[in-house]
Order: sequence, then structure tokens, then C-alpha cells
Amino acid sequence: MPGYCDDEPQAENAAAPPPAAQAPAAVAGQTVPGDFCKNDPRREIRVFCGDLTNFLNDVKTGKVLTIADAKDDLDKLDASNGKSTTNIIDATAASLALSAALQTADQSRLDKQLSSASSASGTTSLISKAGSADLLSFALDTGALTQSVNGATSTLSTNADQVFRLITGHNPDCKLTLVAGCGSLARFEKYILNETNIVATFALAQQSSTTTATSGQASGTAPTQVSSAAIPTGAGRLSSISARYEFRNKFDPRSTKFQTALTSVLQTKTNVDAVDAVAKNIFTNVSMLNEAMKASAPPLDNATRSKLLQAAQHDSTGTALVNAFEGYFGVAVAALAKDQNFNNAVGLVTQYRTVYENLWQNAINQAAGALFTASYTYNKPLNQPYTHDITLIFAHDFQDQGMLTFNGAVSIYDGALPSGAKYGRIHDGQISGEYDRTLTGKSGSTQTQLSVAGYWQYQPDPSVLNIPAGTVAPGTTIPIPNGTQEFVGTAGSLWVTQAKITIKASKGINIPLAVSWSNKTDLLQGSKVGAQFGISYDFSSLTGLFTGGGGQ
Repeated sequence: MPGYCDDEPQAENAAAPPPAAQAPAAVAGQTVPGDFCKNDPRREIRVFCGDLTNFLNDVKTGKVLTIADAKDDLDKLDASNGKSTTNIIDATAASLALSAALQTADQSRLDKQLSSASSASGTTSLISKAGSADLLSFALDTGALTQSVNGATSTLSTNADQVFRLITGHNPDCKLTLVAGCGSLARFEKYILNETNIVATFALAQQSSTTTATSGQASGTAPTQVSSAAIPTGAGRLSSISARYEFRNKFDPRSTKFQTALTSVLQTKTNVDAVDAVAKNIFTNVSMLNEAMKASAPPLDNATRSKLLQAAQHDSTGTALVNAFEGYFGVAVAALAKDQNFNNAVGLVTQYRTVYENLWQNAINQAAGALFTASYTYNKPLNQPYTHDITLIFAHDFQDQGMLTFNGAVSIYDGALPSGAKYGRIHDGQISGEYDRTLTGKSGSTQTQLSVAGYWQYQPDPSVLNIPAGTVAPGTTIPIPNGTQEFVGTAGSLWVTQAKITIKASKGINIPLAVSWSNKTDLLQGSKVGAQFGISYDFSSLTGLFTGGGGQ
């Protein structure tokens, strides 16, 4: 079937392959054990192991020479054929239920950073966390923590590897697990792209402008000639862009350590028995499933049957056969997942979701421990010098007792300092920490998270304010032709504390509500009490919209 296996050439026609006598694996009397695939880590292979074994042995003993001979065997592997109904139920029920359950369980993660950095004019967060969006997230925030003026920001976060896969269509499993034969690109994806996250923040309430030369006067009442003016060019502007590298995040489902922990939990005999029991006892309407399979599942056409037959003939171990079948089955499940009738039947699994949620939570508990991330931000505050901000993020998860996160950061002015500048290259240094804990149960579709944070920033010099060319001097009608810089505020320590409740709704929606106190802001003296609120959406729950698959 075209497109189901990226790394193998597709069959050019539906003609039968050469007779088995030409294939070295088809030797009469030699068969494979009936359990050659029953311990395969892929559930669909374990479920279909009996039919795959019978087909492989029929080929090896010479009973099957052409795809016509293999019709009965291959019909049992055809997702659109009623002969495969029982196995389709067993193979897909657990995976589809698990996918839905994990979308809810993933809400309990305390390490994700979806909002903008603490220096943004409309952020709701005092710290940067160790994790980020699995695929893509979008956040809208309003308020102010370290800034003088409240603002509104939009933040777009994405993972470099997920975007790369989306654009190139490469096989994620191959790239993530360093399978032999995947090439050097696999290592680049695993250790560079997979751990890199990009975050862009836009200030929605700030105008961007450009300076243009002018001549003449708009009226004859003012004798002063104006040589330039600041012209607004947009209602929103890029205020910062960040690159984050996760040296260690065992909670990230993309990480090998988390996958190892989850696999270990799922393959425990007690858990395997529980999953099997659920999968085999939840369906009552077999006829509806059969109709959905006929309508939505791609049939095992002659080209695909020929590929399976050739795999069985040329590899006596059966490895090529199960790999080829897995490629077809993955496409079939993706197609079935889009059929509402099929989903309605699979929906009966939801009553057993606690089984899978418990497995997920056990995996998280196994992965609990230290997390470490480094972040670089190019910060573009309005009417202030641009800065380079470097942040180190350390977090430790205490399982059900919550998570502690610490930040250490330094901010450096961008480029060469203006001639005669009375300040140095260091803008400020920062230390901050936050405690997070889920207040409600972690198994519900809506959860509530409590966060308590503290932030300390030290500036060796007052903040620098850029006054652009064309600005009129206060109290006069005289424009400032070349622009200037002024110190605003005072040097010293800035302290901020914050208490925040984040409502985590279903499907990746997060709503933070916070109150904060600060002894001053970047430009103004005097203590300040403020409120921050926002909304973010984590698109990892809608991965299928981008990849054509079914969710996580």
C-alpha cells in the first residue's frame, strides 16, 4: 500500500512475486515456532502473532507460492475484512483508550512552560520551567510582574524535532530510538532537535514604529521645523525569542528515559493481564465494528499482499514480515480512528481509563527526580536597549508532594554601548524559585494546580530608557532630533512574590490566575500589587491534526 512504510520501496504493480522455489527461505519442512512473535513489544504484532505464524509457515513449507494461494491467510490480516475483527478489537482497543487517557493524565505534568518569560510586559509566570510543549502551544497573557506597564502578550512555543518530523514526514520511531540503519540524522534528531524548543513572544499592546524624514509644517502657527517623525507601523511586535535545550527531562514523553519507564510499567505481567482483560471484554456491537472496518480501513490490496509475501519468502526469521505488517497496520488504525462509528465503539473503553491512568502515573513516579534546562533569550523591550538573557533551570519532582523549580539568570545589553554611556554591559542578575502542586486528583479531565513563587533581581545601574528621534520634549513643542538615553528608576534589588492557581481543563487548555506583590518595578519606585491572568493551549492533544495520526 503506497505510503505506509517510508524506508521501503513500494510495489510497482499487483503481479504475484516469483515462485517460492526461487526464495531461499521457503524450504519445505522448515517452520518457525508458534511463539516467535508472541513476546514482541508491539501489541499489534502480539495480537496477530498466530495468523502471522501460520502465514509464514505456509510460505516456508511451500503451501503458499502466490498471493492467490495466500488469500485465506492474508484475509485474516486485512483490517477491512471481517475475519480480522477479533484481532482488530484486541489490538486497537488498548492503544486508543491509552491515547485518550494519556491526554488527560498529561495534564498533571508540573514541568511545562507555556507562557512568556518573567521579563515580558504581560507575563503570568515569575520563572521558566524545565519542560515545554511537546509539539506546539499558544498562550495569551496579560498583567505585569517586573515591568512598570501592564501589557498583553502572545507566546508561541514549539519543539524543533516535532516540527522537523511534520515538515519532512520522517518516521518518528526510527529517529527517536536510533534503530540500526537510520543513519546519522537519527542521532542529530535525538540529541539536538528533540531536546530543543523555540519560544517567541509578541507584545500585542505595543506599537512598532519607524522614523522618517519630514519637511515643512502642517500649519503656520508653529515656527519650529520638524525634520523627522516616528510613524507607527504595527499594533504588535516581537518582544523576545528564546531557544531552550533540555539536558534532562525524564517527564517528557519524547525522552528515552520516560519511554523506558513507561514500557517497564506496561510490560509488568500484572499490568499486561489487566490491559488484556479490558481489551477483550468491552465490545458488544461487533456488527457496527465490521461496518466501520469495511468503510474506513484501507484494504490489504494486491500490492501490499505481494510485499508481505516477498517478506515471508526472503526472511526465514519472520522479522521482515512483522515489520511490513506493522507498516500496513499503522495506516489502517489511523484511518479507523477517524471513523466516528468505530470511535463510538471504542468509547466503551473509557470506563476502564483508570487502568491506563494508573499505569501512566506509575511511569511518572518512576521518572521522578531532577530536571535541567538551559535557555537563551533575545529580549526586545519597548524603548529600552535590547538584551541577551541566559537562564539555567533546575527542578526536582517529589512525586505526589509537588515540584520545586529554581532559575538563575543573567541579562547582558546587546551590542556595543553608546559612546559616553554611564552604564556597563550587565543589565541585571536574577534568582527565582517556585513550588507547584496539583490540588485536585490527577485522573480528572479538569485539574487545579497551585503555584507559589519568589523572584529577586539585582541591577547594578538604573534602567535605561531610549527616547526615539522625533519625540517631543516634555512641556514643549520642541522635537528631539537624534534621540537620547536617560536613566529611569534606581539600581538595586527588585523583589516579587506571586501566588497562582492554574485551571487545567480538558484537551490541553490551561487558565492561570495570579496575584503578585513587588517592592518596585523596572522603571518606577514604590510597591505594587497586581493581577495576572491568561489562557494557553497545548496542541499536543491535537497531534493527529498535523500528522494524520490519532493523537499522542
